[in-house]
Amino acid sequence: MRICSIITSFTSGGAEMLVCNLAEAFAQAGHQATVLSLSDAAQVGNAPDTEAAMMARVRADGATALSLGLANRNNLPGGALALRRALRAIRPDVIHAHTARALFPLALAMPGVPVVLTHHNSRLSFPPSAFALFDCIVDSYVAISDQCEAMLRDHARKPIRMILNAASARFQAGQPRDAARRDPTILAVGTVSAQKDYPTLLRAARPLVEALAAQGRSARIRIAGGGPEFGRLQVQAAGEPVELLGACSGVDALMRQADLFVNCSLWEGFPIAMIEAAMSGLPIVATAVAGNREMVLPGVNGRLVPPSDPAALARAVVETLSDDSQYAALSRGALHAARRFSLESCAAAHLDLYRELTQSRRPRFAPSPLARPVSPCE
Repeated sequence: MRICSIITSFTSGGAEMLVCNLAEAFAQAGHQATVLSLSDAAQVGNAPDTEAAMMARVRADGATALSLGLANRNNLPGGALALRRALRAIRPDVIHAHTARALFPLALAMPGVPVVLTHHNSRLSFPPSAFALFDCIVDSYVAISDQCEAMLRDHARKPIRMILNAASARFQAGQPRDAARRDPTILAVGTVSAQKDYPTLLRAARPLVEALAAQGRSARIRIAGGGPEFGRLQVQAAGEPVELLGACSGVDALMRQADLFVNCSLWEGFPIAMIEAAMSGLPIVATAVAGNREMVLPGVNGRLVPPSDPAALARAVVETLSDDSQYAALSRGALHAARRFSLESCAAAHLDLYRELTQSRRPRFAPSPLARPVSPCE
């Protein structure tokens, strides 16, 4: 099967990492997988070096990585023409858009093959009225959480398939952690955006560090993630005890070096980084918002705190790092919770959906029939 997955750009965001991981799994299963980005990273404010590393990794895993290089998202005719040319070269059996932005040029490109859309968030980034157009193009939607499914059911009129997110097996820890290090590292991972609400972590940082210092411990707080708003976060973080790492390709190593994972988002779909943290055996402190609530079970694998509450966030982090028996139990719970999110199961569920859709529709980009039989000697 020829599978074309479309993303906005090659960046270290969770959705993009999932798509690249799935492309690897598809290729290993014998399928022709292509990851196609609408824009170059620099055109949308992301890091070109991260883009280069991700594209190289996709290709090394046996899949194809391409970018349309669309600089102007409002130029729909130009975008549709570029997309149509790319699709004629790829000749996909199924197209999976992981960004709603792809559906507008797809509507003009008229691909003639099954189209799937995953909206990787519990909030819409476009007017709900756009679903009237999407339903004309999309054969099936994919929901990644209960909240995302509820949102799609409110607006979409095509079938919806629930497929849980997943993370790479390279994050998998062999054993749970017995206790946090004496000088612990607190890690947050995700694209720098208003959704992630890193300013709340900045405000929690100093009281958190001071509380642990009173125990004779030196805490390290790290934020891994880039994006168009990274420069603003650098200004806000000036003078705060927080390390801003920018976009990182070695997040699995950062997880192994960390003692606790923090998510302070205002809303979520189902964060890939949180799955990676659980697979790494890290207890999780997260805001009690959609997506996070489906992953974090208080007292089992982490703690939930109100959003935009730095005092509650700092208190939960300190308490988790200060009780060794509770910490060990939460680490065991994290590894247990992570079992639901294997990449193999996620890839298999996607392939099942693609097979169902391709069996009911004939691809438009089929090879042109030969005008006459050709002898092997010609």
